[in-house]
Amino acid sequence: MTPAHGTLPIAGPRRTREEIVRRLGAHRGRLALSLLTLLGGTAVTLATPPLLGGIVDAVADRDGQGRITVLGAVLVLVAVAGAALAHAGGRMLVVLVQGVLAALREDVFETAVHLPASTLESSDSSDVVSRVTRDVEAISEAASDVLPDVTNASFTIGLSLVGLAVLDIRLALAGLICLPVHVLATRQFLARSHVVYGDIRRLESTRGQSVIEAVHGAETIRTYRSQDRHLGELAAHSELAIARQRDGVRLRNRFTGLLNAAEFLGLAAVLVTGFALLGSGAVSVGAATAAALYFHRLFGPVGALLGSLDDIQRATAGLSRLVGITDLGRDSDSGAGHERPAPADTRHRPAIDVKGVSFSYDGTRDALREVSLHVPPGTSLALVGASGSGKSTLARLIAGLGEPDRGEVTTPAAEDGRAPTRYLVTQEIHLFGGTLADNLRIARPTATDDELRRGLREAGADWALGTGAGLDTVLGPGGTPVDDGSVQHLALARALIADPDVVVLDEATAQSGQQTRGVLRTALERVTRGRTSVIVAHRLEQARDADRVLILRHGEVAEQGTHDELLAAGGEYAALWQAYTGTGTVPHPTPPPIPHPVPHPVPHPVPHTKEQHS
Repeated sequence: MTPAHGTLPIAGPRRTREEIVRRLGAHRGRLALSLLTLLGGTAVTLATPPLLGGIVDAVADRDGQGRITVLGAVLVLVAVAGAALAHAGGRMLVVLVQGVLAALREDVFETAVHLPASTLESSDSSDVVSRVTRDVEAISEAASDVLPDVTNASFTIGLSLVGLAVLDIRLALAGLICLPVHVLATRQFLARSHVVYGDIRRLESTRGQSVIEAVHGAETIRTYRSQDRHLGELAAHSELAIARQRDGVRLRNRFTGLLNAAEFLGLAAVLVTGFALLGSGAVSVGAATAAALYFHRLFGPVGALLGSLDDIQRATAGLSRLVGITDLGRDSDSGAGHERPAPADTRHRPAIDVKGVSFSYDGTRDALREVSLHVPPGTSLALVGASGSGKSTLARLIAGLGEPDRGEVTTPAAEDGRAPTRYLVTQEIHLFGGTLADNLRIARPTATDDELRRGLREAGADWALGTGAGLDTVLGPGGTPVDDGSVQHLALARALIADPDVVVLDEATAQSGQQTRGVLRTALERVTRGRTSVIVAHRLEQARDADRVLILRHGEVAEQGTHDELLAAGGEYAALWQAYTGTGTVPHPTPPPIPHPVPHPVPHPVPHTKEQHS
């Protein structure tokens, strides 16, 4: 595979062909039936030119209207039978190929959502989007519109040449004079088109990425008044994409011109040869007419076959990009494998050991340096530190979303050898389109309705069942709007439904407002109760409630211990607690709330669309 800078891998032509053969080979019976039906339709229509030639001979010989009527009736039957078989065969082929494409699309999505976050984050976000949208669309269009026509055209060309040879081998040889031009045109087109269309896809992805970054950073761009620079970058990316698209248009126009020249040469050769054979008495007027019709009927199929190379090349470029993702998943499977949600009755609560872990995003500056810690089975650890101290980075490594550059993160397997499951809930939230049940079953697809309701009740989120539709309530645009705090509440309910061995909560209540803070705090307590857990503390009472606390400073461990031990030590944590509560001692169990600028009440006034890792 050939990965490009900032993009996910792309499968090579050979690997792509192997994947096509493998997927279609799994349905060889249906494939053979559809191809035979198409072949039958083409074979039936092969009788059309001889029938028309017979009508010409009947008129020339003055055989009477009876023979002409019979030949005309047979001609109509041939046309109807050929059209019916071609329609049936084409429909069977489209249904088969669309099914194969649907399975590929599901495999791509399945692989993408289970790839390590570091793999996805190393690529442009628009690269993934363009693969599962534009590339799938290109393949789908080729499968629905081009493939049946190409198959029919191939059969028509082959059988028409056979018909010419049956009439007179010299007529068939005359028609082949166009072959060198066709070969030249095709070789030139194939030599460049795959590269051109691959470049177009890549440049469109880059242009899309610049738009996404500009939209996400719109406020910063306005603040620094850098609109002109970003517009200039977008214009530059657009100009590159358009220039490459012009190359594609020129390539197609040159190809089409050569095809038209080949058709002219071939038809002229057949007409001249037929005239010469007719003059020598070797063929009849009807046979010469049939020969000209045989070759003329090749114009459409040859044009369709060679002209469709344009669509086929675009579809092949898209298929290579999709196979690149599925192969990436296969490579991942051969290693550590995907973690799956544990069944609800699993009660393995492993310890977490972090030993000498260092990690860098850019290879130069460490986000973490020689971090070591131990979380006993079934206990909780709170991570505390300033923004940029490495809390979220450490949390993601513990959750299994990435590997440290040095050191290791270990969680012992269960007695039956099963690897422990880990689950991450972040402050970045997303409401998936669909019903309440759909949103909850993301955590565990096999969960029953009763288990979903139980998870909601345990998380204190049974407000979501308050509508008349219950679990079938449609959420988000087009349905019931849900605010940020409520979506985060559902994310915590999903964690309970998944029932992982280890749960990592990265500021999982950050979206709470004054009215939802207590509800989300209770839900968080229920998620971590009796479960090995790591909490990136959004508020210091979360650290106070944890079994142990670890303070990070500039990617290194500054302090660690229990809440009481750290207060007694009078160090950095004690200073933070004093600043947070306004005292230097352990306060009342419920510290004063921190004012929140915008309350997020439940129920839910505004839909949200951010990404969520839960």
